[in-house]
Amino acid sequence: MSKVKKILSSLCLISVMQGAWGDDKDFLAAKAAYDSKNIEVLAKYFQQKTFNDEWAEYIDYYWLSSQIKKIDSIAVIHFLQTYPTTWLTEQLRREWLLELAARKDWPNYVQFYSGLVWPKIEHQCYGYTARINTGDKTALSAARQDFWLETKELPPACQELLVLLEQSNTLSQDDYWLRLRLALQRGDKTIAKRLAGQLGIDLSNDVLNQISKNPKLYLANPDVETAIGHELYLAALARYARQDLEQAVNYWQKIQQRFNYQDRPYGWRLLALIAVQRQDPRAVTWFAYSKDVFWPDDDKEWAIRSAIRVQDWPNVLAFIDLLSVEKQKQRAWLYWRARAMENQSDKIKVAQTLYNQLAVDDDYYALLAKDRLGGKIASQPTVYVVTEKDKAAVAKNADIQRALALYRLNLRGEATREWNWALQNVDDKVLLAAAESAANVRWYDRAIYAAEKTQQLHSYNLRYVTPYKEVVRSYSQELGVDPAWVYGLIRQESRFVINASSIVGAGGLMQLMPKTAQWVANKLKIPYHAAMVNEVGTNVRLGTYYISHVFKQLGNQPVLATAGYNAGPSRAKRWQATVELPVDVYTETIPFSETRDYVKKVMTNSVHYALGFGDGAQSITARMGGHIPARQ
Repeated sequence: MSKVKKILSSLCLISVMQGAWGDDKDFLAAKAAYDSKNIEVLAKYFQQKTFNDEWAEYIDYYWLSSQIKKIDSIAVIHFLQTYPTTWLTEQLRREWLLELAARKDWPNYVQFYSGLVWPKIEHQCYGYTARINTGDKTALSAARQDFWLETKELPPACQELLVLLEQSNTLSQDDYWLRLRLALQRGDKTIAKRLAGQLGIDLSNDVLNQISKNPKLYLANPDVETAIGHELYLAALARYARQDLEQAVNYWQKIQQRFNYQDRPYGWRLLALIAVQRQDPRAVTWFAYSKDVFWPDDDKEWAIRSAIRVQDWPNVLAFIDLLSVEKQKQRAWLYWRARAMENQSDKIKVAQTLYNQLAVDDDYYALLAKDRLGGKIASQPTVYVVTEKDKAAVAKNADIQRALALYRLNLRGEATREWNWALQNVDDKVLLAAAESAANVRWYDRAIYAAEKTQQLHSYNLRYVTPYKEVVRSYSQELGVDPAWVYGLIRQESRFVINASSIVGAGGLMQLMPKTAQWVANKLKIPYHAAMVNEVGTNVRLGTYYISHVFKQLGNQPVLATAGYNAGPSRAKRWQATVELPVDVYTETIPFSETRDYVKKVMTNSVHYALGFGDGAQSITARMGGHIPARQ
């Protein structure tokens, strides 16, 4: 019997999960065999599954995944039909699509891709490639629109798609020049040389290496008599500006007149993108030169922040108007449009309308909008109480129960993926019952995830859970730190995952870096060992002491302390201006995207925790300290 027939024969034994979750030993052994690529052992568990094996789907998936290069579409189709709506169906489909792409089986790729729910970017790019290779006449222009001028680094699947575009008749000379510009700005020599070749230009490695390694030397002896000379100069200018902005500005001022009307403002924008990261007030003027030339939305958002920083409200509005229609609808830019309109007497009513539109929600911009309208948030929405009927619906939901079973087995990655998949199309009652079931087993991050997804019915007790209350309140009170703020930090740092760890080495509830934890332990005269950051009491004690220290170090200013906790106190100080700033202006213009979002979320969390603790009506602006003092 062929391998495929054996697979199909075994697949006939697969059944829909039913009954309670039973003996997990075979499942865990099959997983271990799959993880270690022990095909012989995995085959044994695959062949001995029973009809009522609750883990049959996983074992079948492990087998098909391990044999992905040997099977055909029939085996995959059978699995998809047997488990039509599960997470593993999605995962196997993803893997099979990548295998079909490797085989260049584009007709089958098109068929299988149509059922993918959460495609990754490589699936999207291969999707366009499949459509192009199967004669879809709209695919080339759609791919050009989505990927040709993408400024982020793309995976190989997308690079292959871009090569296909280059080989078509879809692209204009301007398209090639724009993408060549982006490649040179990124320092992507391989792509730059290929694109230049398409334009009939031979780019030498010597020139590209000089721009990369010694841009100042290139700027001092430029060749700007040709179009490619302009692009090489601009690439060198952008690189050198990171090293010495003032000298780069001097170089550009001397030579800009030798550039055309489109390249001249682009050069200023390159300088502005460096200046805005350094919160240099000249950035807004330099960005303003760029209004009429090609300009990605990401760059426009930096331009808006440059104008916000100096409270240049006309330019805030002008830059927001340059965004795409979809971007303009984002809550951040609706809020800042209203803030800018407040300063124009004929637009105050429009600003109030926008604030009212934002204030119906409960996120950062909603809370700011409530403050701008002159009110405070006095209470959270009525808490929906989960019923026995709701709990029964969750108990019958096989996807949710599978996720909980995986969590019980300490398989957090698999459990989280199953949980997120299970909750994608359920109603508010199921979401809250699921959140409660997760909280009951101390799976707090997924409880929050479920509670945050509700649209009409809410439970802020689940959205803002308060585990370890005695520990947090005890150390907060001891050090004079607001417990609502500490909870806001923990919720953002770890979602209450005790052994959470970051890619940079931070650990525990409050995500302490090892050096920080050791420094605090020494201050408190506690013997330090690495594992202590994952002990709840010790982690909270060390973290609360550190945030108290940062708070005092930064003048008892909560936004500065929150930014300092995330990015370091010295950076938080550096981001202060030479004049006093409103807290929303300072926060929106933090140059680190991670820290900017972190401060917004921590302060929002703290408002909701304070409401839950009965601390009275809350103003997020007041909680954030109102203003950020001038840098000393």
